[in-house]
Amino acid sequence: MSARTALAAATVVLAGVVPGAGPALGDQPISTELAYSCAFPAGPQPVKVRVGARFPDRAAAGVPIQAAEVSTALTLPDAAVAALTALRATTTGATTRLTTEVAQNGAAARAVWQGTAPAVPLASPGGAVLTASGEVPTVTANSPGDLTVTATGLTIDFTPRTAEGAATVPATVSVSCTPVPGGSGLLAKVPVTGASSSPTPSPSASATDPASSGPGRPSATPPQVAPPKPQGAPTAAAAPECRGDTTQPLALAAYATGYSNVTKLSGASLIPVYCAKIVQGPSKLKRIEVRPGVFELHLLQLSLGQLEYQGSRETPPAPATFLTFGFMPTTATMTLEQSGPMSIDSDLNNTAGHGETYIRIPLVLHLSDVLVNGTPLDVGPNCRTTKPVYSDDPDPAQNTKDHMVLLGQLKKGKDTVWRGYSLSRGGPLTGSVTVPPFTGCGVGEDLSPLFTASVSGPGNAVKQNQGAPCASGIPDDPAKLCTPDKQPTTVPPPLR
Repeated sequence: MSARTALAAATVVLAGVVPGAGPALGDQPISTELAYSCAFPAGPQPVKVRVGARFPDRAAAGVPIQAAEVSTALTLPDAAVAALTALRATTTGATTRLTTEVAQNGAAARAVWQGTAPAVPLASPGGAVLTASGEVPTVTANSPGDLTVTATGLTIDFTPRTAEGAATVPATVSVSCTPVPGGSGLLAKVPVTGASSSPTPSPSASATDPASSGPGRPSATPPQVAPPKPQGAPTAAAAPECRGDTTQPLALAAYATGYSNVTKLSGASLIPVYCAKIVQGPSKLKRIEVRPGVFELHLLQLSLGQLEYQGSRETPPAPATFLTFGFMPTTATMTLEQSGPMSIDSDLNNTAGHGETYIRIPLVLHLSDVLVNGTPLDVGPNCRTTKPVYSDDPDPAQNTKDHMVLLGQLKKGKDTVWRGYSLSRGGPLTGSVTVPPFTGCGVGEDLSPLFTASVSGPGNAVKQNQGAPCASGIPDDPAKLCTPDKQPTTVPPPLR
């Protein structure tokens, strides 16, 4: 491979690994309100659903069509909110599965849009609005003609939580919804022209043989649907094994997931659900005062942890699949490897109504299994950053130069309810990191400088979401946060 070709291929690969680049999206924004009837346990309830997305304003046959900026906003009536609060829930998140029919020239295929909605308060009166987002399948038209996308069925899996952050019983409420008669459900219409002169797409997104329908005749073959990778929100089935330690009384096991932005590519990469095993350290009491009507507590704790995936200290491999320049399919795999101790510093001040947890962990980014248009780009077995990604927090105390630093904050509201992150309840964690230069990339030709130029640099935002941990060292589990074999029952959704 020549240096010029290697430069083009490596730029394509990096755009998808993190991801950033893809086919042109055009300028057809949609915002459609749909009416559904949803079968809640207490009876059917009306639910308004607003679907937003951006589609291309046109496409060529044989070139995958990708909807972007997809969101599904659910407005729950008071009766639906009451059905959830009857379980002692004060908040709920949800995963959604919107079934769409993709049709062209009298033939149709089904595509499922899966999304994740972060938790919102269950306020009544006034209802509640959950907004789900996620990756959706690509669709490839096989011939010229208008391609339509129409919403049909909808399934909502609510994940209600109590004021203490514990799962309700049941932990998930699944609701099936059907469109209210009288609505069209049409989301988008994309004009499709003749086949692109671009190189032939991969088999999963290829056009049908023109001989099957003859020159100029529309094909009756249904549009092809290719599921996104990764697709939507993680599920329990997608979570790796995470068996907690039963020999340590203070042992925890938790799932986490999230996104990491790459500033140079204006994109975000999903870090799939991973397992963290933690041993809580001894607590250091800075202040405690108990008297009638007063309880003041200031507590410090240092805990240690590590990632675990199939016996290694790393995240599961994260596949990325996309089409560059609208026609060139590219895949790659990213893994984050823990290269040193993970420390967790917790500072809980009940008097001030505030808590902070700093998680510091060294993670080296590895790239492997790169394919460009179905052809391997050999980056070798040791394509990685020269050192761990590290914090570029403006606070000098957190700018470690060798660790990623994530901050979780806990605050007590005026209603005396604690909200946010703590090690024992989970929640959102944020940070900003620098991606170091790459090394060891390429066989016969050094591609490391190209990866460095495309990805490395500061100002990359990270947002992770930890689920409620399983206290595996405790024989009994009154909160039902552990499976019988001591794995966490809470698989959190990624938050943007």
